Amino acid sequence: MKSSKAVFAAAAVVVFVSGVARAAHVDMNDPKRALGREDDVRIDAQLATDNISSNSPISVTYQIENLTSHSVGIADRVSDISYDTESQTLTLSIGSEVPANGTMPHLTIVNPGEKRVLTSAAVPHVNVPSMRTPFTVVPRYVQVKVNILRDIAPFEKLIAQQVEAAVSTRAQTLSDAQFEQWIESSDAIFLNSIPVRWNAGRPSAVEASYAAPVGGTF
Repeated sequence: MKSSKAVFAAAAVVVFVSGVARAAHVDMNDPKRALGREDDVRIDAQLATDNISSNSPISVTYQIENLTSHSVGIADRVSDISYDTESQTLTLSIGSEVPANGTMPHLTIVNPGEKRVLTSAAVPHVNVPSMRTPFTVVPRYVQVKVNILRDIAPFEKLIAQQVEAAVSTRAQTLSDAQFEQWIESSDAIFLNSIPVRWNAGRPSAVEASYAAPVGGTF
């Protein structure tokens, strides 16, 4: 019995890992795939779903292709999301333009000629009334923005330390010079906007009280 359970558990792990491997893939035939390219760094991205709502994560799988002659880096564990009501666009920002608190974020390196497939997510907090009217403004698009580090040379020692102590949670402090070099080397790549559908939650009791009953009059 114990051996059969062990075999079953091992098989389950294999299935899980293979499922994750398949999930980390950008479908290049998806018509809603987003694309951005700046100075020989190409990024393709695909949303997990085009149905979004407030307080639910927006997940994206993206592929970085480095066509330059030098390595680039990305703080792949840093993400944020903002909303512009005028353009009705949610911008999912991946990577770090300015290192928070002057500390070194985790960096994933993409070498010349290499492709890396990564995933990211962020939760939007959009204040939209659940009781919709023709004048209600809701998110219509998601735009992915990826911040890459064009020059990783000033941070090679810190990167090596991250690799050696992969499980360490101790923050690495950037010197003033490194902080300035990070900002100078940071480059934002904007991908084209992806149309999405906004799913409103159920109206609150207060909002529902303003709705006209069926067959009723104002």
